[in-house]
Amino acid sequence: MENQEVVKPNQNISIKDRKVCEIEGVKKLDSFDDKEFLIDSVNGYIHVKGEGLSLGLMDMEKGLISISGKIDSLSFLTKSKFDRKEGFFSKLFK
Repeated sequence: MENQEVVKPNQNISIKDRKVCEIEGVKKLDSFDDKEFLIDSVNGYIHVKGEGLSLGLMDMEKGLISISGKIDSLSFLTKSKFDRKEGFFSKLFK
């Protein structure tokens, strides 16, 4: 039996002039509004914050998402940070 490496999908993130953010390697868009997006990606959760944010292109078959608006920050969430964010989002969307 041969050893086969498991190939993890690539993740690429580009931000253009703080106005457009394109993310590849997206598994699921958990939640979003005009101030923040919570995205499940191949490398964990991504939290995008800004003003006037809106969803542009979304192709889940290819794992692509495009966000437009004024992008203030993008961060990868660790498990402990995500637990706190999950509480915030679960309250927000109930």
